[in-house]
Amino acid sequence: MEMEKLFVLGMMIGLFLFASMITTLLYVFKSFAHMKALNALGYDKAWLAWIPFVIYYGLADAVCGNEKKVTLFGKIEIPSILFKLWWVLSLVLFFLYFNTGKYSLIIKLLNIVFLGCTYAKMYARLYGKTEKKMQILGCISGYIPFIASCKFITIK
Repeated sequence: MEMEKLFVLGMMIGLFLFASMITTLLYVFKSFAHMKALNALGYDKAWLAWIPFVIYYGLADAVCGNEKKVTLFGKIEIPSILFKLWWVLSLVLFFLYFNTGKYSLIIKLLNIVFLGCTYAKMYARLYGKTEKKMQILGCISGYIPFIASCKFITIK
């Protein structure tokens, strides 16, 4: 009986260490890829890619710079400060709703709209295409950010 408990404990520790290693590798991959994209855009604060959540500010700042307004989906204009700080709302909602269904849906929508538009603007500049042509890929990348990391890692 005692041996079974030790075996289960050992398995749990092993799984925890394996999950921690994978999480760390994914974090490094995402941060490096985004830093590479920010450098390719000529953004002088590419190191922001290594700071959780602040990365979203860096990405948005790189694509809108000193502009007063930003256009989303080619139609909706919003103040650039709102575009740069949309991720703060997700942090606030996290503490208010702490991972309920409402929180998850709102965060997914925020990612698709704001992060998706950010990625679309980045793709357009990096690959020499129009933002309109990159909008669908941008929104999908906002929903699944790993796609953006994979695209950015291939930038030369």
